[in-house]
Amino acid sequence: MGKLLKKPFLRGSFHQAMFFIAIGACTPLIVKSNSSFEYIATSIYSCAVMMMFGFSALYHRFDWNSSEKKKFRKLDHIGIFLMIAGTFTPFCLLILPWSSGLILLILIWSIALFGILQVIFIPDLNRILRALIYIGMGLISLPYLTEMFEVFSTANSVLILIGSFLYIIGAVGYGLKIPKLSPKFFGYHEVFHSLVSVAAILHFIVIYSII
Repeated sequence: MGKLLKKPFLRGSFHQAMFFIAIGACTPLIVKSNSSFEYIATSIYSCAVMMMFGFSALYHRFDWNSSEKKKFRKLDHIGIFLMIAGTFTPFCLLILPWSSGLILLILIWSIALFGILQVIFIPDLNRILRALIYIGMGLISLPYLTEMFEVFSTANSVLILIGSFLYIIGAVGYGLKIPKLSPKFFGYHEVFHSLVSVAAILHFIVIYSII
């Protein structure tokens, strides 16, 4: 067995909490669905959110030996790609015009599949490159924002922008390993997890409101 690797005290605690919050929040979201498209969109989104937070909590909350860590690290990174593509799915299927939505849906899930394959076959990709892939996935929505904002209320538009900004800031901090606060208790990774958690809540509010 490999050596056990100790982690900061709060490592993964936010995502552990978010996993259980996601179960409680996504269940009524799916139940609220009124059509097949809404059911499909909310189910894909909900599964992706719960998998991302669940994989992250599983990986970060426990002190795995080095061989186990590699396995759970892959799941953690796969969960991020699922989360990004899963969050796009309701907007592609329910908000955008069919032609635009289908193009974006195929594009985002194709990139997610590419990312998942990268995690499996090139697991040690430079973290800055990985962060850039995450940011790039989010930014491909830019050409479609005008169409989305024509449908969204002002409040929802603001929530989408703030949530997206938090995701980007979190990814930058993750890639650069900043800010360096208290590595034994609350470090840069905890900041990243905190920003992701808040962003996920903001985007959930928007998705719940459009169902």
